[in-house]
Amino acid sequence: MSDSLRDILTDLTGQEPTFVEGLAESADRLFQGGGLGYSQFNELLLLLGYDRVSEVFFQFLVGGTVDLHTHASLESLKQFRTGVDNFRELAILRFGNVKFGFKYFSSLSADLDAELEAIAPIDPAEYEKRHKALLELRPIPGEKTYFLGYLVKRQLEDRLEANPQDEDAKKQLEERKTVVELGRQNHNAYLVSDHLDVYVATSMRERHEYLMVNKVVKEVFNSPLLSTLKIRYFDPTQAYCEDRIDKGLAEGLMLKRAKCTVYLAQESDTLGKDSELASTLAQGKPVIAYIPRVSEDDAPRYVAELVEMVKQGRPDVGETQLLLEQLRVFDPAAAWKDDEVKKWVADPNQVSIDDAKAKLAKRIQEHYDKRAKTLKESHPLGIQVHLETGVAHGVLVARTTEQCAQLIRQILTGTLKFNICAKMVAGNRYLLLKEQLTDSIFRVVTGDRFLTNAFWNFYLPK
Repeated sequence: MSDSLRDILTDLTGQEPTFVEGLAESADRLFQGGGLGYSQFNELLLLLGYDRVSEVFFQFLVGGTVDLHTHASLESLKQFRTGVDNFRELAILRFGNVKFGFKYFSSLSADLDAELEAIAPIDPAEYEKRHKALLELRPIPGEKTYFLGYLVKRQLEDRLEANPQDEDAKKQLEERKTVVELGRQNHNAYLVSDHLDVYVATSMRERHEYLMVNKVVKEVFNSPLLSTLKIRYFDPTQAYCEDRIDKGLAEGLMLKRAKCTVYLAQESDTLGKDSELASTLAQGKPVIAYIPRVSEDDAPRYVAELVEMVKQGRPDVGETQLLLEQLRVFDPAAAWKDDEVKKWVADPNQVSIDDAKAKLAKRIQEHYDKRAKTLKESHPLGIQVHLETGVAHGVLVARTTEQCAQLIRQILTGTLKFNICAKMVAGNRYLLLKEQLTDSIFRVVTGDRFLTNAFWNFYLPK
């Protein structure tokens, strides 16, 4: 038997054949004379020590559908490989286990159609024809979203306590009341919305963080890829909930209802945001981690926008101090390791604005590139187990808002595309199901046989 044919059959069944001697036919001969038919295929499986398959499953291997054709046959190894890869994608998505997937799917007849229907693409018209929400959101401008935060009220009240005649603080407190009331109404609108497609996970404390998050959310959901779909998404810059317990319960409810989560990677991680990522994966739903790609050409503009946003919240602070503070955020160790930064910290008068901006641009670029690489390749948070099924889910790492919008559309319409890759780790063969657009790991099958045996003994149905 050809090694290639043997490899394909091993990939199909998730295990090596039991019997290999006595099968003299070559792969070329097996596919001659009209191809390998259903009965011949089952004879081949029995000769090798495998279980027989249903005619519907054989038809799926032949053409990717369950529409029976009496004389359907496998015409070549290439066609067989395509059919097996289609099956492995289905098995890994459904069970995270090829061997059990073969045992389950190969015996199905009528029910296989229902399994395929569950993962069939969804017509975008299903979203385009939706009715408007009965309680519509009342947009809060990006520059006003900071009033929804918990810090601003205390800051303004501290100013009034220090100076009861501070008219600007009084004005801002009154403005905050208006914005908070809009936020409360929007919070209620999110709670009663009959659809919730996307949850946006983020962390915001400073004014510029609200501005940046609001900007990113607008770029993503105003994309032509999404703007016609009438998507319902939770935007944290538009909602307000006073009590931390109620806020936690409400956001937990929205995580439960949403079809996917967009995780915005920012200057640093927080417990709340990371737990929302983990909670989504633990429910078996996709997570898109948006980590901006700041290219060398884009870095100066990114720094200029960042500084301008920070200035809006702190107009009395000089540019030099703002740059040093942002350097501390993106490269905390620089004050001890970078001689130039050490000199600037000791004497801010020596800071060259252009040099500081260039250094900050480089640190921001390195910071986000490192975070993307870590989440895609090495951080345990990047792979989480669906607690009900045991299927290992990975995070989709998007580097642009356009990629983010594309992934959301594909998730909601069931049109994500994948590549199956094998990876050798310590002599064991792992299977990775990688999403094509971002090359992110979406599913993974471990090659550790001891772990596999223990793991699936607790997860697979008996």
